[in-house]
Amino acid sequence: MRRRLPPLNAVKAFECAGRLGSFAAAGAELGVTHGAISRQVAILEDWLGLRLFVKHGRGLALTTAGRQFLVEATGLLDGLAAASEAMTWRHGSRLLRVNAPQTFTMRWLIPRLPSFAALYPEVEIRLSASIAPVETIADRFDIAIRRGAMGAASTPFLAETCVPVASPSLPADRPVVQLRDLDAHTLLHAESVAHLWPDWLRQANCPDVRGRSQLRFEPLYHSLQAAIDGVDIAIGPSALVASDIAQGRLVPLFPDRPMGMADFHLLVAPGRDAGRRRLAFRNWIETAGLGPHDSIAAAGRFTS
Repeated sequence: MRRRLPPLNAVKAFECAGRLGSFAAAGAELGVTHGAISRQVAILEDWLGLRLFVKHGRGLALTTAGRQFLVEATGLLDGLAAASEAMTWRHGSRLLRVNAPQTFTMRWLIPRLPSFAALYPEVEIRLSASIAPVETIADRFDIAIRRGAMGAASTPFLAETCVPVASPSLPADRPVVQLRDLDAHTLLHAESVAHLWPDWLRQANCPDVRGRSQLRFEPLYHSLQAAIDGVDIAIGPSALVASDIAQGRLVPLFPDRPMGMADFHLLVAPGRDAGRRRLAFRNWIETAGLGPHDSIAAAGRFTS
């Protein structure tokens, strides 16, 4: 017997709006506009011949029929998502799309991926690099990684500090022993974290230190590479320079003056369940984030 089914996109839009209590919030989660959610809800109301929302003050409220349909729709969508996840895990795609900032991807994530592959050889990772707000790319990733929280649903997995870093071949005629010695050097900045040098110098009680000159880069890994190549002094997040310090490509300056930074957070794509591949990746990266990465204090050569 042919089933008479409502439009799936309209059901998804309604369920999201009903669960979140707002067309705007639903649009943000699904990556569409407030108006698109409103139109999809209207399509569903027309198909059902029922009002699902009514105006309530400056917002909207579910009708009795809307509350009843929300319970049913949520259960059905959850069941469909679980069934799809189970089938793709057993028989279908092994793809897991991970979106993270460029420098984090290059300097922290990629070197550690072989350990994930050894544990989960059946999962195919597809990496993309971005610092775009996650709500603008919600349909392009399964896991997003950003510095700082991405709402209540994101979880921190990697804490960081930062200090200035330079090549071990820093010129002997311009040693960096005292904080004021930085004024004899070019300070290398990254536009995406342009606040790091001013914040660190302020914390070190030397906010007027400006350096002999300044060079600005984007993305962050360009400024770190410039420091490795001996251009002059960059400021380095601990997790992203640890391997360079361990292999002698960089030396931390003033390792006894680390400045805390926002943690790296992980977010499962809005509107998706924490399926097996996503759960496996989250568990793995949380464990990796607890591993040794901050070798700044131990590797320091220059002190104030």
